[in-house]
This record gives sequence, C-alpha cells and structure tokens, in this order.
Amino acid sequence: MKDMLRKISRYALKAVGVLLLLWIFLGIASMGYSHTYYQQAQAYYEGAQNVLIAHGLCQDKNDCSKKEFLFWTAGGIKIGPFDYGGPSIYVYEVSSPEVVGDLVKAFGEIYKKQKGPRLKVQVYETKHLDSETKFATILIE
Repeated sequence: MKDMLRKISRYALKAVGVLLLLWIFLGIASMGYSHTYYQQAQAYYEGAQNVLIAHGLCQDKNDCSKKEFLFWTAGGIKIGPFDYGGPSIYVYEVSSPEVVGDLVKAFGEIYKKQKGPRLKVQVYETKHLDSETKFATILIE
C-alpha cells in the first residue's frame, strides 16, 4: 500500500512539474510583441492621435503616421486570472507639459471606459530613432 501511494505521489509531482513548465513557457511565449491587448492599444493610440491633432502637431491621422510621432505595442500576459503588462504608447517630438497633460486626460478617460488594462506611456522630446531624450513617463493603472 505504501509503495502504491509513493508511486501515485511521484506521478502527481511530475504532472504538477510538467504543468508548471508549460504555464511558464506559455507565459514567456506571450510576452514581447504579444497582441493580448490589441483593441485596447488601438483605442489609446487613436486617443493620442486626436490629442496631437488638436495641438496642431499633425494635420490628421495619416500625417501623424508619416511624421512618426506615435508607436504602440499591445503586449501583456493573461493566463487565467493572472494578468501582467498591458499596452505601451511611445510619443515622439513632444516637450510641452500641456500636450502631456491632455494625453493623460485622454488616456484616463479611455482607461475608465475600457476598465483597464494598465498603460505605460513614454514621451520623448526627440524624433523616433534619434538619440532618445525622455520627457515624461506615465503609468495609468
């Protein structure tokens, strides 16, 4: 009887180990340029475009894209009840506190409407691909 219990517990531990490794592998695989939060990232991106247009930095959404003012990622890990990460927005050629303030307001409204996920925003004074000079970092959660 004891030998049978030992065998069962050994198989159970092996099964738990395999499941844990599988869970870790899936988590790692979904990191980076994951599209877990694609729709939410799109909403934040459009909100940022609207703010830049309102401040006259670009004429329309196509102009914002041509000027390479905005980039985004939709990465994150969501496995069952575990949720980590979220979209990131990168804004270039902005050094105005007013523009950053309006971005925060727009992102806050979108965050409330979508009920998350957390958002990280990096604002740079320089052009995209230039030596990056960070103006602000914003985390909305």
